[in-house]
Amino acid sequence: MGTLVARPVVRSFSIRHSRECAAWVKQGGHAVLWEKPGRGMLVLPVPDESDPADLSLFSILDLGKRRWKVPAEGPLRGLATCLVPKDCNWIVQRRIDRDSQHENPTREIVIDCLECGACCEDNEVLIFDVDEKRFAEAGRLDLLKPPYTRRTDGKLVLTLLKNKKCRHLASDNKCGIYTFRADACRDFPVASECCLYARELERNLYDGVRPEA
Repeated sequence: MGTLVARPVVRSFSIRHSRECAAWVKQGGHAVLWEKPGRGMLVLPVPDESDPADLSLFSILDLGKRRWKVPAEGPLRGLATCLVPKDCNWIVQRRIDRDSQHENPTREIVIDCLECGACCEDNEVLIFDVDEKRFAEAGRLDLLKPPYTRRTDGKLVLTLLKNKKCRHLASDNKCGIYTFRADACRDFPVASECCLYARELERNLYDGVRPEA
C-alpha cells in the first residue's frame, strides 16, 4: 500500500515563451522561466499556506525561500513567481532534467513511506513550542534533553545516530514516536521536491531521468 499523489512536472521555458509557461502551470505543472542565462524564476500555482502538504509551497521552501509574488498583469498574472537564488540553479536544473521524460504537467505516483523512510535520514528536525507541549502531554519530556535533542545556534533539534538516521526510526521504517511526532515530520508532504530529493539521495530512487543519464 502507498499514497497516490499527482505531483507537478517541472519544465523549462525561455522568457519569450512566457505564455506557454503560464499555460503549463495552469494545468498543474511547475516551471522555471529563464529571464536570461543564469537567472531563473520559479513559476507555479499560488501556494495554499493553510495546507501543510501544498507542493507549490514546498517547492519554494526547498530553495531556502519563503516569499513569492503574484503578478496582477501580464502572461503570468494570477500565478506565483519566485526568483531562483543563483546557488540553487543546479537544483531547479536537476528538477527539469529529471522530468524531461514526462509528457504531461502532472504525474501520478505512488509512494509507500514504510518502504522508504528516506526523509528520516540525514535531516534536521527543529523542535518548536507546539512540539514541546505535545511531548509533555505524551509524558515524554525526556525527548527535550540529550541524547534525543541538542541545541544548535539557539535552536532545539532532534539528534541523529552515527549512521545519520533518526533515533526514533525503527528497522521497519516505523516511527517510535509517531503519535506525538514533531510538526516538521507531521507536515512533511509526500512527493514534494524535498521528498523526491531525499529518495534520490538516500534510496537511489528516481521518478524520472537519473543524473548519470
